[in-house]
Amino acid sequence: MIHEIRKQLIDLARSKTTWSYSQLNNQLQLNLNFDDPSHRKLIGEWLGDISLHEYEKERPLLSALIIHKGKDKEQGDGFYKLCQDIYNKNWEDLKANKKFEIEKITECFAFWKDNDNYKKFKEDF
Repeated sequence: MIHEIRKQLIDLARSKTTWSYSQLNNQLQLNLNFDDPSHRKLIGEWLGDISLHEYEKERPLLSALIIHKGKDKEQGDGFYKLCQDIYNKNWEDLKANKKFEIEKITECFAFWKDNDNYKKFKEDF
């Protein structure tokens, strides 16, 4: 399943689009129930594993493209906690910094829109 999620995230980046967790769940038919904490944990682990892999390959964090629906439209706490580990900055400070959020999304859009990057790295997982 994680490979399908990564492929979808790359497609989102190429089309300069973000999705909510629910959209990801519904479109990929993950059959997760977000009222169940174990299901929320599972999607967080999948997205975290994808972004950690991308970071280790010096590519943008694809999980930046999955956001909460509603007025804030920001990534989940797990995204910021991963960023805390990666960038050695407090996750709550990162979450409060809207510029950081926009930068991470924009990095994904720019990297994956490049056809050379897409061809070279789309299967690199």
